[in-house]
Amino acid sequence: MSLNPSQGGHLAKSLVVENEIEELIALQALETYRALQKAVKTAPHGKGLLTVEAVVHDKGFEHLRKMYQSALQEHPEAQKKGSARKPVPAGKKSPSAV
Repeated sequence: MSLNPSQGGHLAKSLVVENEIEELIALQALETYRALQKAVKTAPHGKGLLTVEAVVHDKGFEHLRKMYQSALQEHPEAQKKGSARKPVPAGKKSPSAV
């Protein structure tokens, strides 16, 4: 049993999604990963990390934002505004914060 999805192993065939949102998120994650692979392969010598970080900033953060947005849309009560359940006491300022 191969555990390397890039070689078409068992793991590549075992993804089960429960709804359309999970399917979309899985596809977006795959798109982000493939963009990272491409960036690594095409990065100029000595610029690999910088190139990959740019892809993460471009695609990775967007993917996370979409996941957060989807999760919050499924549970609108998580965004209801109102007063805090308990007041949060302010702490003393540290000497270095002065």
